Amino acid sequence: MSPVEDKRDVIDKCVALKKMPHVFDNIKNVWGYPEFFEYIDNLLLMEPGREARSGFPEGVYKEIDALKRIFMKFPDEIMAPDLNDRARQQVRDIIKDIETRVNFSVGDRR
Repeated sequence: MSPVEDKRDVIDKCVALKKMPHVFDNIKNVWGYPEFFEYIDNLLLMEPGREARSGFPEGVYKEIDALKRIFMKFPDEIMAPDLNDRARQQVRDIIKDIETRVNFSVGDRR
């Protein structure tokens, strides 16, 4: 197995997520695609009218967060092989936007 395949296959090592098959399958379907980031944000953010959601167990949250961090750190290795140049640039732009928001938020704290 090549290093690229190892990084793409990291999702299969998510033990806690696999205990929630509907969530795991949905994440796996968008893994490596630009839609991944929006899907993850929708899972983790509280939406108006859905305040009764109980959230995820800590292990699931940690795995989702780890997947996002891995994708952001190794986008070229994680991106799906069938992505065209436009979609690849979209992934890079999304990651740049996330990094900008995080850096701004951290830098703004006093």
